[in-house]
Amino acid sequence: MIRKVLFLSSFALLAGCASIKPAEMRLPAGLAADAAPMTINGIGGGRHGRFTVGDYRGGFERSEERLAIFDAFVKNYGHVAYTIEGPEISDYIDARCRMREREIDLGIIEFKPKKMAFRCEFLAAGHPFPARFELQEVNRGLGGALSREERRGEIALGGEIVQMRSVHKIEGSGLAVASPIGYVFEQDGRAVGAVELNGKARLFIPQGTDPGLARTLTIAGVTLAVFWDPANSALDD
Repeated sequence: MIRKVLFLSSFALLAGCASIKPAEMRLPAGLAADAAPMTINGIGGGRHGRFTVGDYRGGFERSEERLAIFDAFVKNYGHVAYTIEGPEISDYIDARCRMREREIDLGIIEFKPKKMAFRCEFLAAGHPFPARFELQEVNRGLGGALSREERRGEIALGGEIVQMRSVHKIEGSGLAVASPIGYVFEQDGRAVGAVELNGKARLFIPQGTDPGLARTLTIAGVTLAVFWDPANSALDD
């Protein structure tokens, strides 16, 4: 698909300009100065595995599927399930997530009667508790392939509510990529954290962040790191 080619060619150009390390997302100034990155280890390209980030650890499994009729009417769907334990979690938390998207691709025009929606429910030590994670595609016009796959969302967990927005701009470059290279987390319009998804995922949480908020940001970061976004799907290869 055209959007996939644009995404890859942007990163190929960046790799040619800076071959030492992969392209990095552009962080808000405050986060760039105050938040040392923590690598989310163990989340590669597989369908299941174990991960660690800071003092947190867990395991995950995931899938992505596509149903196409005449290569024009497409339904993308997938699921993510993971368990996480660590600071500010009394026992463990289970996340159960699913993604749905419907797309019509007529060659010269592409649009979505049902935009991408990714939602999670959570269990604490096997029992439901009031928490949620929602991520949706926004602002995609009929231009389709030439527009950014922008996402907006929110996580509510443990008394903390955090908004998230996708980042498409590259640090040190005027280029912007179609698919999200990461996400910024915000409260009351102020950046409180971020996660970078290019290469090995990295989580940014400023020093001195309240432990409860740090836990919520970590869970949001892990959820986005393990999510197979159809905007950058291996099924397009």
